[in-house]
Amino acid sequence: MVELLCPGCGERVPLNGLRVGEKIDCSNCANLTLRVNEKDGIYFLEEIPRVSCPSCDRLMEVPEGLGPGHNLACCGEEFTLTYEFGAYALQRIRRNIQK
Repeated sequence: MVELLCPGCGERVPLNGLRVGEKIDCSNCANLTLRVNEKDGIYFLEEIPRVSCPSCDRLMEVPEGLGPGHNLACCGEEFTLTYEFGAYALQRIRRNIQK
């Protein structure tokens, strides 16, 4: 059985036949979601960052390729993705209402 080290806790995570790009949760560190990745023939696990909606507390994965300054929608609202102190957050977009 193939195992890789979790980047969050350092424990071995069994891949159980997963392939590059597929996801697995690490049960050792509060179900951190990981993606199997490969570079130069070396396989590793990388954390998939998550963020919670400030309106409904729904936990969402940050889509690949998105980073601070990009917008995400949830609950019929639009939010800006921020990153501080090692974590992502969503900030409500304030719109100017013209009268």
